[in-house]
Amino acid sequence: MKWGKLSEAKEGEKVYSIVFKRYLEDCNEKAMLLPDKFSSALVGVAHEFNKSLAIYDSAKVISCLMVNDDMAEDEARDYFEYNIKGNYSGEGTPLFLDSVNDILLW
Repeated sequence: MKWGKLSEAKEGEKVYSIVFKRYLEDCNEKAMLLPDKFSSALVGVAHEFNKSLAIYDSAKVISCLMVNDDMAEDEARDYFEYNIKGNYSGEGTPLFLDSVNDILLW
C-alpha cells in the first residue's frame, strides 16, 4: 500500500484522517467520504467482494448536523434521510450504519 508522506497533510488536518483517506483510496479509488465536519461519525470501511466503501454511523451523522449546523433533532434527521442517506452519488457512495441500539430507540 502506498500511503505517501504524512507530511503532506493540510494545515489542521488530523494524521489519522490522512492515513484513512489513503487506505480507502487504495481499497477503492471511487469511494467517497462525507465532508470533514462528519469525521466523528466515520466508523470505518466495509468490504464486499471487490468493493470497499466508507461507512458512517447514522446517529452520529445526525448529531454532527445538530452541533455543526445548529439543527433541531427532527430537522437533522429529515435532512440526513433526504440529502445525505438518500443521495446516491455513484459506486463510491458511503454506507450508513443503523446500530441495533439506535433502531430500538427510534
